[in-house]
Amino acid sequence: MDRALQLHALLSSYIEKINEPVPVHILYRTTSSAHQKAYNEVFSLFEGYPISAIHQKSKDSFKSELITILKSINAEKVFFLVDDIVFTENIDVFDFTKFDGRTTVFSLRMGANLKRAYTIQKDQKLPNFIPDIISDKDKLSWIWEEEEFDWAYPLSVDGHLFLTREITVLAENTKFNSPNTFEGKLQHYIQYFEKRVGICYNKSKIINIPINKVQKDNDNIHGTIHQDYLLNQWNNGMQINYRELYGTINKSAHQEIEISLIKRSD
Repeated sequence: MDRALQLHALLSSYIEKINEPVPVHILYRTTSSAHQKAYNEVFSLFEGYPISAIHQKSKDSFKSELITILKSINAEKVFFLVDDIVFTENIDVFDFTKFDGRTTVFSLRMGANLKRAYTIQKDQKLPNFIPDIISDKDKLSWIWEEEEFDWAYPLSVDGHLFLTREITVLAENTKFNSPNTFEGKLQHYIQYFEKRVGICYNKSKIINIPINKVQKDNDNIHGTIHQDYLLNQWNNGMQINYRELYGTINKSAHQEIEISLIKRSD
């Protein structure tokens, strides 16, 4: 909500870093015509790409609109992203979607570089990786229920791969009205996922940069750059210099790192 400039960085890095951009469905909400105008400008920059935008009718319509989107997806698997994520590494979409979603949960956000849990401000130990489950040398595997913090959190909406039909059924049978409450309520089903094998690349492929907060669903820690300030920057022709984030070795899945703004070239 109200984060067009950040969405621009996410979409730009997605297009540049994923080898075969799969269809993206954006469900978004705005609180003013100024923010809506900024979103319209962002979407115009990505015409020709498989990106569709759905303006949320009201705060209470999030669940029904998300389910409508999920039911429209023909792909066997789906992953969610939030708008303060940036892709930092190249990704082969066929490589990370090849695993059986009935027995695994693949994560784009996890990696051996993650030794800190930002949301609870604690260090976290790396899992007891299981070398013989998969043969790929560029990936790691573990059992979710045997680990702690982020490494024990399979039901994340930050780049975790799910079976489309399965996650749709869970959404239909869960009460929520926002991305945060959706993820929170999904934890009621963790018993069905925690015994699955977690798989990730040796290094994280995405990073969540919580420079601000636009909802009141939780008390998650975050940075203090107000969305209206970023809107003004967008209106002044600026964008996040997302390319300077490529190759970032983050220590936590969420990390407040300094971002810089540069002139847009659109």
